[in-house]
Amino acid sequence: MATNTESTVVTAEASLLSQLLYKGKLEVPWHQRKYDWSKENVSELLIDLDEAFREDRESYFLGAIVLVEKSDRSWEINDGQQRIVTYSLICARLARMFANKVDPQRESIALRNLFDLSTDHTESLTQSDKLEPRVSPPQDNRVNYRLLLRGHNIGTNGKLTTAWNEIDRHFLLVDVEKAKQFFDFVVRKLEVVCISVPKRVDPNSVFETLNARGKPLADFDLIRNHIYSFFNDDSEQQRRDTVHEGLERLRRWFRDGPRTMEYTRCFLQCEYGYLPKDQLYRKTKMQIKRKIEESSENSEADYVFRLANKFTEGESAAVFNSICSPREDDTIISRFIRDTRKISDSRNVYYFLHDLKHYKVTQPIVFALLARYVRELDGRKRKAVARRAHIYLKALTSFVMRTALATQKFEPSDFESGFSALARDIMGADSLDSVPFASTLWDSDKNEVFYDCNFIEHMKQATIKESRKAKRFLLGLVYHQQDDLNIISENKYTVEHILPTSPEHLKGWAHFDPKEHKDSIHLLGNLTLLSDGDNKPGAAYNRSFEKKKTIFEASLIKMTKEVSRVSEWSPAEIQNRQLKMARLACNVWDFPDELRKK
Repeated sequence: MATNTESTVVTAEASLLSQLLYKGKLEVPWHQRKYDWSKENVSELLIDLDEAFREDRESYFLGAIVLVEKSDRSWEINDGQQRIVTYSLICARLARMFANKVDPQRESIALRNLFDLSTDHTESLTQSDKLEPRVSPPQDNRVNYRLLLRGHNIGTNGKLTTAWNEIDRHFLLVDVEKAKQFFDFVVRKLEVVCISVPKRVDPNSVFETLNARGKPLADFDLIRNHIYSFFNDDSEQQRRDTVHEGLERLRRWFRDGPRTMEYTRCFLQCEYGYLPKDQLYRKTKMQIKRKIEESSENSEADYVFRLANKFTEGESAAVFNSICSPREDDTIISRFIRDTRKISDSRNVYYFLHDLKHYKVTQPIVFALLARYVRELDGRKRKAVARRAHIYLKALTSFVMRTALATQKFEPSDFESGFSALARDIMGADSLDSVPFASTLWDSDKNEVFYDCNFIEHMKQATIKESRKAKRFLLGLVYHQQDDLNIISENKYTVEHILPTSPEHLKGWAHFDPKEHKDSIHLLGNLTLLSDGDNKPGAAYNRSFEKKKTIFEASLIKMTKEVSRVSEWSPAEIQNRQLKMARLACNVWDFPDELRKK
């Protein structure tokens, strides 16, 4: 059999980490985040290394490092920054222990790991201020990193300081002789696999492949790196800096939490339509490529720069925040309410967002509508956009709430594709009037909820076992019934089952046998709201309807007070109340006439 002896383009080679550092200057690319290992990450590595050292293992494997060639003896750390920087800090801490003639030979080896020195150098730690570090971390970490390598102390804030303090604390308990042996271990037995990428190869494609094979990296980081790849040319430095600042600002805005990823997917679906969550990065990359091919922009970077600016603008992030955490005093919400005050409607955008925030599948539509509103600079046109957006948000809220209540289970997968396509249409339409909003809802196989008679029929026997869903339903009715909403703090109210849920209290409820009790407890007609202070569990409170009525009478909630005026609680009374609640729900979550099918 013939053997292919041709060399590969991307090479992988096992190496001691100490030897890898001698490869040349190693620089963290401009777009990578700064050092972010936590105290726990550093502590775990130190504990693992200490255990391997005590067991005298032949090696300790620290994973793969990806280096991208920049020039002769100059490489970018495409993956491995955290491990390389942490290893450098360990060497720097040990160098301090060997300094001042305690162990000149090991001090010399440690310094060669840290600085660009030859094997026969004669430098000491006291002379290190003039030496050039082998590793260059991100700009935000560079000054403090170099101070630590050169034997100086730094401030108290930041992940780099936290890492150093953990390493320092670890070695305070280690005597010099053990430190020497430990140092020999990490220098001689700490192994990595170095994947070397020549400069003619796109490093991002290698990075993607590693990630696809199980490397834990968020889609946000992959998408960000793909965006950065369009601005690597030196001529793009100004736009590169602008994009980088925007993306870092976005991370800070969402505190680098899960909302960062939620916003990313929401925004991109408004641009491109449905993007499966488990294929977000790859589908986004394909869509960007397609858009570039269709674009009339002068270059690929022009399109991506425009996309990145829209993605990172403060108004977009603020809109998404309003959707996820609606407050009546929120600037966007209060301005929207003011611009729609001429609409005769008992519910405004705050109530719509409050209902919809529990259904993330609606985020692209809501984001697209509010983004169109906040981006409109002409005051007169902005009011027109707000009025049309109000109608659409009302229809969407009614459709979602009716579907969730009538069908008992709202399946996001039934709507993701259609809702994302609608959001894309909203973002791209010349006018909101031309958006096929009503037809998208009507085309759903759940469209029977548009008809009040069908909805009421479903609701006549509807039950809700999930307390959060029951609370949303009841609050919707309360907000519709009462004007004194300032007295109702929803966080202080809980769902109350008028007929107690536990059969142990059944003795005092004359109209219910065990079967009727089981069939009745979760019916809508058996539910109401009570404040935390009024909702009293236990036998004394639940032993009879008469006992409960005194609590209901004192409630600030109109629907709860009404229950106290009922003489006896029975299955017939529950059905009667359920029908009234179903009809009220029709009014709460009604559809704008112009969007009903004629």
